Formats: sequence, C-alpha cells, structure tokens
Amino acid sequence: MNICLIHMEVRNSVSENLKAASICILKAAENSPYLIALPEYFSVPGCLTNFDSAERISKSTSKPTFKFLSEISQEIPDIYLLGGTLLEEEGEKYYNTSTLWKNGALLGKYKKKNPIAGELQAGVAKGNRPVVIETQIAKIGLLVCADMFDPVLVKQITSLGAQILSLPVAAMGSHPAVKGHPLTEKVASENGVFVLKVGNVCSSTIGGRSAIIAPWGIIAEVTDTITDKIITADLDMNRLFEYRKTLNKQ
Repeated sequence: MNICLIHMEVRNSVSENLKAASICILKAAENSPYLIALPEYFSVPGCLTNFDSAERISKSTSKPTFKFLSEISQEIPDIYLLGGTLLEEEGEKYYNTSTLWKNGALLGKYKKKNPIAGELQAGVAKGNRPVVIETQIAKIGLLVCADMFDPVLVKQITSLGAQILSLPVAAMGSHPAVKGHPLTEKVASENGVFVLKVGNVCSSTIGGRSAIIAPWGIIAEVTDTITDKIITADLDMNRLFEYRKTLNKQ
C-alpha cells in the first residue's frame, strides 16, 4: 500500500499555503498512492509564530481550508486525503481538528485531545473522543502531535483496531530539540502499528521531521530540507499482520 506524506514549507499567507499544498498533493497523486497526508496547521501562516488567538486564526483559515480540502480531494479520485489539521469552531469553542477525505467527501474528523500550552493559552479547546476510521485496506486512527504523549489515548486508539496512526505535527519554537523519533518508534513497535508523522520545514529540527515508521523501524524520513518535500513508502500490511501475531503471543 503506497502512501505519501507532504512535508511543507509554511508560507506567510493562507492562500500561499493552500497553493503550495495543492501543488504537492497533485504531484504526489501522479503515482496513484492509497493516501496522501498533510501536516498540522498546514494552512496557518508563519509557522505558529503569531499563535495568540484561536478565534482570530479560525476565522481567517478554517473556511478556506475546509473548502480547499473538499475540492482538492475531488481532483485526486479514489485517493484518501489526511487533511493535516485546522482550527474548527464548534459550539463557540475552537478545536484543532484532523480530517479524512475521499472524492470530496469528509469521512471523519477528530479533535485534538491534548492541546499544548501555547494552544490552550490561545483558546484551543480539548477534544475528548478517540477516532478510528475504517478504509478499504486499513483502519486509520487519528491523533495530533502531543496526543502521542498520552498513553491512555494511544491504547484506546489501538484497542479500537487502528493499524495506521495518522500524526500531523507542527512543533512550536518552544519545543525542545529532538533527535530521531524515539516516542513514535516505541509506540509503533509496542502496538504493532504504522505511524505517519507529518511535519513542516520550520519544525524539522525540533520534533517536526516527517517520517513513516513501522513497528520494525523507520521506513522513510525527510532530511532537514528547506523546501517542500514528498516522501513515500509502501506499507507492507501482510508483514504488519504477522508482526501483530507475535505481540499477541507475548
């Protein structure tokens, strides 16, 4: 099962970000992958340097981003699109929301359960419901960035049958430097899942380096690139099923 992650350079306007995402998605779609995935807050300008008001950011980015994801998913027929995240207003609250699309249809969404301190200060609310979506080949569990530090949530997601964990990330400037992917590799190996970690260029060295991680190790990883990059890998589902059998015997 071939998949593509879009490791993006975040631009200084919503329109520039959506244009860059469109170019990358259409390029990735040329090889007819099973799914394409975007980073956390991919349409929010400025690499979160001015992340001071969830209301302001939501009002300027949410509607155009939803519209973009619906339209671009129609342009890539029969390919699943993991839409990174956006700030969605619901019930006068603002959630960091991850979405899954296909053929222009929204198949499901998940509200980040564990917003970081900067998000909470800006007014981002906490979600509370784990989400796993069954696709034609695999079950995809939706997580966002710091959710990976929540072992109870991770266990809920895997207990619901997730075989792939979607993990859009966008490490803020206060995030400590991270070498490699120690946490995601541990989660992948202990739970028998693939992890699709999708970050952006400006957060590469502080935990936002994109990677495709299997229980047996890293399959693909972006370098410290300063431009948009598409990374691809073939997820061996049969090998995953065999690996999970060994977990059940332990």
